[in-house]
Parts: sequence; structure tokens; C-alpha cells
Amino acid sequence: MPTWHELQEHARTAYQLVNDEENGFALVWEYESGRSQQVSVTRFAYCEQDWAEFRSFVCRADEMSPLAALRKNAEFAIGALAVDADGDYFLIHQAPLATLDPDEFALPLRALAATADGLEKQHAERDDF
Repeated sequence: MPTWHELQEHARTAYQLVNDEENGFALVWEYESGRSQQVSVTRFAYCEQDWAEFRSFVCRADEMSPLAALRKNAEFAIGALAVDADGDYFLIHQAPLATLDPDEFALPLRALAATADGLEKQHAERDDF
């Protein structure tokens, strides 16, 4: 069972972080197409356990209809679309730290980055996030 600090240290050694704070960090996936996608990982507590939240922004809420977002949610193997207070869609995935080994940590990073970037390209037709 990894602790938050062990998970964060793993991320520091395995990835180049663009933001690194006590309770969160972020990294940017870069693709051969020239596009990139940032994924943030933060720690939070729920039911007396530590959890990791993976989040990657997609587009402004006015660039994707709520109905389209709900339909997309049904297609995802991991993560779900949500809207923040600023009116931006983001993909989110949450996992208990107790079960996260390095492979289970890498999968949501890759999956959310690729999915969010694909949605951003499809709905916003730019590369802001």
C-alpha cells in the first residue's frame, strides 16, 4: 500500500512534473502530433482513507453540449466528464491510494491525457489544456 509521499516520489522519478506541491502535482503529456495535455493529481481524504484524484481539462462548457458529455461518459472505460465553477469540462478519475501500484497509477495518467486531448481536439479544435 503506497503512501501519498511514495506515490509523489514515484511521479518525480518517472515523469517530468510541471507543478509539484505537497498535496498535488501535474505533468504534461506531449504527443508526436505536437499536441500536449496536462494531467493534475491531487490527494484528498474520503471515508478515512487517502485518495488520488486525476484531472485533465477538455474544453469550455459552451463547446460541448451536456447531452454530448453524458453520452461520452457512457463510452469511457476510465474517468468521467464534469464541469467546474469556471465553466470548463474536465475528465476526472479517483482511486484509493491503498490499491495504487505504479501500473495502476500510470494507466489513468495515460488514459485521461489521451481521452481529454482527443475531446479537446474534437470539440474545441485547439490545444489550450
